[in-house]
Amino acid sequence: MTPDAPAGGSGSTLLVEVALPVPLPRTFTYRWEPDTGENGAEPTVGDLVAVPFGRRRGLLGLVVAERREPGAVEQVDGNPLRPVTRLLGPAYRLGDDRLRLARWLAAYYALPLGEIVPLFHPPAPGTRARRSRHESSEFPMDEDVARIVPTADQARAVAVAADHLDRRAYGAMLLHGVTGSGKTEVYLRAIHEAIERGRSALYLLPEIALTPQTVSRIRGRFGDRIGTLHSGLSAGERSRVHEAAAAGDIRVVVGPRSALFAPVKDLGLIVLDEEHENSYKQDEKPRYHARHAALIRAREAGAFVILGSATPDLESWRNAREGRYEHVRLLDRPVGSLPEVEIIDMRGGGGREGFSETLLERMEQTLERSRQIILYYNRRGFARSLQCGECGEAVRCPRCDIGMTLHLRPRSLLCHYCGHSEPVPQKCPDCGAQAFLPSGGGTEKIELALAAQFPGARVLRLDHDATRRRGSHGRILTAFARGEADILVGTQMVAKGHHFPNVGLVGVLAADDGLSLPDFRAQERSFQLLTQVAGRTGRTETGRVILQTWQPEHPVIRAAAAQDFIAFAEGEMPVREQLGYPPFRRLVRVGISGRRLGDVSAAADELAEVLREPLAGFGCDLLGPAPAVFARLQDRYRYQLLIKGDPTVRQKQWLADCARAAKSRRRGVDVLLDMDPAGLF
Repeated sequence: MTPDAPAGGSGSTLLVEVALPVPLPRTFTYRWEPDTGENGAEPTVGDLVAVPFGRRRGLLGLVVAERREPGAVEQVDGNPLRPVTRLLGPAYRLGDDRLRLARWLAAYYALPLGEIVPLFHPPAPGTRARRSRHESSEFPMDEDVARIVPTADQARAVAVAADHLDRRAYGAMLLHGVTGSGKTEVYLRAIHEAIERGRSALYLLPEIALTPQTVSRIRGRFGDRIGTLHSGLSAGERSRVHEAAAAGDIRVVVGPRSALFAPVKDLGLIVLDEEHENSYKQDEKPRYHARHAALIRAREAGAFVILGSATPDLESWRNAREGRYEHVRLLDRPVGSLPEVEIIDMRGGGGREGFSETLLERMEQTLERSRQIILYYNRRGFARSLQCGECGEAVRCPRCDIGMTLHLRPRSLLCHYCGHSEPVPQKCPDCGAQAFLPSGGGTEKIELALAAQFPGARVLRLDHDATRRRGSHGRILTAFARGEADILVGTQMVAKGHHFPNVGLVGVLAADDGLSLPDFRAQERSFQLLTQVAGRTGRTETGRVILQTWQPEHPVIRAAAAQDFIAFAEGEMPVREQLGYPPFRRLVRVGISGRRLGDVSAAADELAEVLREPLAGFGCDLLGPAPAVFARLQDRYRYQLLIKGDPTVRQKQWLADCARAAKSRRRGVDVLLDMDPAGLF
């Protein structure tokens, strides 16, 4: 409300400008009817309101401005005014720091503010939870953790965080520690320091379903005044945690990237565990990166950010090296030691069902010592494709033009990109022959091979197929942690921050599998995955890692075997700089898709022609257009343009305007902007 506005009454009408989650770069005007609010409350900037929009009756939007007009106002600019139907309570108001974050996100990602708003509230605000609210007023240190004596490096990291908390000063720290070096203990002690000063904390994890141990440990330290927020919760439970955080009853919110927007009181600390993980980048609109957004939220709140990883993102690494972040390294494991690593040359064949003789021997020895094994193979299913033995053609997805994967349970062919499934054919759809050859392997095949090779061993599989049921991630990991299985085989899910003290051996069946992918981050991701999965062993006793590879001399394989991030980074950074890729230049990916190849190709050419000369004037390079790596997915053809450079907010808005214009010129063609893409697929 403007300072000189009248307090209300029948002589004036309160109008509010509302940003709505629709792809239109504008706000919408509504009138406020005094009997709509509770206890005489009126909407103000930052409030969430429900309004009618088209045929929708209760679309949630953000109040961004308000004004009073004399008399009864029924129209604005010739359009009839519709009334606000509901004012959400104070728990759903965007305070100053979150409102500034929302505006920054809209500007940086070139989106209407309204499309950012759903990040800041649960899907059905105000829904009542079935279970009762936790009651707790203390934050006792858990006695068993309390007995841990921090190392000098851990203590130094906590002291850096405490200093910023004392000064209420924004800052960020890269906590770079080898796997098993005690980064989680630093996080928990830093959170304790924040709470001791009456402040709150956000603890972000790459994927909440994959880290039940971490959540349990945080809850054990801080009790019931911790809340979790993630998509697996009911609408009522998400509303309960949101409201409790806004009230100050919950002081630590844990979750994946969406938990970043929780309305905690007096935010003091944000932790991003495994900050290098791609899952912090949302792959649908709004395509924000939680790491970047966390830094902005902390800046607006005067809070401190800890970015932790054994394999930091190269952008974070450069920021730390150049002094933009504090930098603390944890070089050793307080308990256990880094594993011994063997590189097995698979050239020339040998082995059985993808297992080298060395790996089989090491597995047998490990099982004899009653220790556990993790096997990593980043392919699902039984066979990567089903190939005709006569004409050589593989059965392809009719919607994606990609080979379909053979699965045995249930027996079917499945496309891993669109979910299309069909029965295994009796004859080749191309030549009619009835001779099919499964090609390649997957985790399902490995699981069966293990049952034949080690009939007494108990085997669990952790991949997308084995975890479709709600809660199955946690059940599998808990069973393995309790020693109810001897071998855990899986995709990259097995590499994500798990702590299994009894694991004595990690086997990687195809260590070079991701090195040749057509993406500038392929080397980095391969190094991260190999290093992370190797770090699952050696946490209490000596552990061993077997890397099977057809490229034993590759520098990424060598650096991962040595757990040597510095060697990897010093080899990769000059290549990135020479080619103009992050962290030296920013990227914007422009994706063009549609059902008609001719329309998509023409739209890509037209858009490139519009963009090329102005972008050059901005100091940016334009690559393409070219078909995407997967040129057809979900029955849509895909082209892309790649912009190298650092366009300003105004220039990004111009890009968004050009994208909307290109979309409007050709019916059925969609154009998207992806700022700072995590990859080029």
